[in-house]
Amino acid sequence: MRSSFRSTAKQSVKSFKAYKKKFPHQGKALYAELFARHPDKIKLSREKFAIRNLQKIFSATFQLVPKIGFPTMSLRDLSAETGLSMGGLYSTISYKENIAIMVKDLVELVCNDLMTQAKAQSDPVVALEVMVRGYLYASTILQPWFYFLYFETRSLPLADQEASKNIERMTVDELAHLIRQLRDDKQLTTEPPVSAHFIATMTLSMIQERYLKPWKYRKPEQSIDAYAEQCLQLIAVK
Repeated sequence: MRSSFRSTAKQSVKSFKAYKKKFPHQGKALYAELFARHPDKIKLSREKFAIRNLQKIFSATFQLVPKIGFPTMSLRDLSAETGLSMGGLYSTISYKENIAIMVKDLVELVCNDLMTQAKAQSDPVVALEVMVRGYLYASTILQPWFYFLYFETRSLPLADQEASKNIERMTVDELAHLIRQLRDDKQLTTEPPVSAHFIATMTLSMIQERYLKPWKYRKPEQSIDAYAEQCLQLIAVK
């Protein structure tokens, strides 16, 4: 079994280490981005203080939610976990639901960026690698964010719930489109024949497995780069 991805890996997406160095949605830059994108939800006008509070609020949320669940978590729980006063919390997020909305917004932004990058590639082999490696690497960097949205989509307002589900639908559709292109170009064959949509769905499931169960992949030989390569090998059978 030979994959057409191995020869193009360095041309499309670099290693996780290199990817992380250039990934824009992390650290203080991530919270500055949230501050800029959600002026209607964040009452604090001074960016420095808003970023500081947002970092504390999201870090505390990602600690509390796996233990008690987002619906159960209260602003008083957040106040105790962050050390922020109730006034400090209200001035930063106003309502608890805004936390879930901002998580959805960030994940949606990252996934849309990946699809845009993939669509900019003229070679479907490279485009598929951009999607698979990019999604794996981004969701590893932002693991608590992707994990939260996967389990707490139901906590969003109805319109945002639908938008959250559409992230997955659009990702699967784009993967299926690329797989069909590879088949048409005779760069990808599978025996017995399996629908492109099914392969795309299983590909996304493999990606989600990594950020939903990180405890399974802590050994050195289970690196994210090796995992990405194995996913690509499984998809691209020649």
